[in-house]
Amino acid sequence: MKILRIIALLLIISCQVKADIIYSPFTDTGIALSLEGIGSYEIPLSTQSTINFWGGFGAVSVIDKINHPAFGGEIAFELRHYFSMDKYSGFNLGLYSGLALMRYPTFFQSSSRYENSVGFVPGLKLTYKKQVKPSLVAEPYIGISTPWYSDDHRKPFETMFQHDHGFILTIGLRVGFNKVFRK
Repeated sequence: MKILRIIALLLIISCQVKADIIYSPFTDTGIALSLEGIGSYEIPLSTQSTINFWGGFGAVSVIDKINHPAFGGEIAFELRHYFSMDKYSGFNLGLYSGLALMRYPTFFQSSSRYENSVGFVPGLKLTYKKQVKPSLVAEPYIGISTPWYSDDHRKPFETMFQHDHGFILTIGLRVGFNKVFRK
């Protein structure tokens, strides 16, 4: 029941879409889809909590522009709270913050070109961590974030705050390697 409440809250809060750390540059109403390859390392803080350091690459797109995804790389850390004890798998709620470098499409009438951007993204994710093999995981998630980004790589933190902000909803899948450090 807790999980359904969290999902409902994430869906209610969403008011525009860009996406997650690798964010889509479009400010539309709707849902963004994300597919990411990651490597992650988790350090337990308690029987139900970890700090997760991860990095990877991926693609994200708003549903009505699915043929024109944004691509990028990312690094982040995430504080996770698992709903089950001592497993560090299954459903978890994570508070994260990360940096991204991405390449995204821009459109002018019928033609498109690509531009680059850097971003800082804090957010919240409801993730289901499934161990596929001992070190391979699949993590479907619903996330809400607020990306701050800039097209000027020389002055990213000066111009990031000039862009429109808002809570962004992403539905995604992360697949990759995971190691939980156990004492």
